[in-house]
Amino acid sequence: MKILAVDDDAITALDVEQTLRATGAEILTASGADEALALAERIQFDLALLDARLGYGESGFMLAQMLLERHAVPSLLVTGMTEVPDHVGAYALGVLHKPFSPADLVAAVVTVRSALTGGPAGGGPPGLTLFANRETSAA
Repeated sequence: MKILAVDDDAITALDVEQTLRATGAEILTASGADEALALAERIQFDLALLDARLGYGESGFMLAQMLLERHAVPSLLVTGMTEVPDHVGAYALGVLHKPFSPADLVAAVVTVRSALTGGPAGGGPPGLTLFANRETSAA
């Protein structure tokens, strides 16, 4: 599975990269929206894991919409926010709420992968919310 991880915090991005690479996933990281969109121009990702609040006023919510509409890349948002705007479900697969452990991150990606491939999307770690009635691509 090819995953694009976007986080403006380099240490967090490295932790995510190392955790998911250990599962056999191919991970590329970006620190912001422009870098993420440039990578998506060149590489077809299976999933984007996006921090909801990126630096410099960038929004992971908007990036999820752009990745879906321009490149058919589904997204899982990561946030410490207790409430997520209702419209997010129109272009993101779900939300993983912070804090979470490395095992929770892996379980969330496994759950999302199952949902993307038509398998059961139930279960998942605490803090994972998958949105119902969301198409997995813009096509």
